[in-house]
Amino acid sequence: MTGYTSAGGTVTAEEEHTDARQVREMALCPGPPEERQKMAFGIIRRILVQFHGEWTALRERESDDAWLDAAHALLDRYAHQLHDVVCDVQVIVGDDIVIDIRCLSADMITTTNILVMIGCSEECCRRGDALAKEALRHAERCLSLR
Repeated sequence: MTGYTSAGGTVTAEEEHTDARQVREMALCPGPPEERQKMAFGIIRRILVQFHGEWTALRERESDDAWLDAAHALLDRYAHQLHDVVCDVQVIVGDDIVIDIRCLSADMITTTNILVMIGCSEECCRRGDALAKEALRHAERCLSLR
């Protein structure tokens, strides 16, 4: 792996990425490990609940062609947000919940990239509803793990 030389020696790109992630983990969740874990689960849970709420509100407004674009934007935004957060707190919360949330994120992206792009609004609605329910299930799990 190529690297660069700093005052402390040669730093690889992987080491730099790891160091940056550790800094984000500490900034995101300061304090003792138990408090960091509780905070991390709270952040994940809040995002999951927000997604569910926004999806539900969007479904209630379903009536025009702009709905599919709004669904696309919502799924895309939350998929990336969830993925980024669980990557940042993976060490804090453990692999089980991280894998589950990454799968949810991947399902959101799949829904966005396939169903929205080909214009299947009915199937997008069904998949989005299932994703919103899954988000609530994971939110409850986060609450129990805190």
